[in-house]
Amino acid sequence: MKTVEHDTDFGRDMLESLQEVRDHLDGKVVLPGREIAPMTAARVKAIRKSVAKSTKAFERRFRVPARTLEGWEQGRRIDIAAAVLMTVIAKDPEAVERALAED
Repeated sequence: MKTVEHDTDFGRDMLESLQEVRDHLDGKVVLPGREIAPMTAARVKAIRKSVAKSTKAFERRFRVPARTLEGWEQGRRIDIAAAVLMTVIAKDPEAVERALAED
């Protein structure tokens, strides 16, 4: 890789990263990755039911508006941040409660 006097560490890192992506796309290297299961409406509902009797109870416990949760349960798109939150709630609801209690 050619460098010039005004190159920066950031610029060199960026070019190196882009080359790594190109090598990956060309099948020359395998980059680590993880598949995330989609957060379906059924999964949202199952998570909610496992930790709260109603959407209002879920709202009180985790501060997710009941209307938002109802939308997710009806199949409206859930963004990645919300999907991560729902995944954490499914695995360790008390961790979310502890985090929210620190406010």
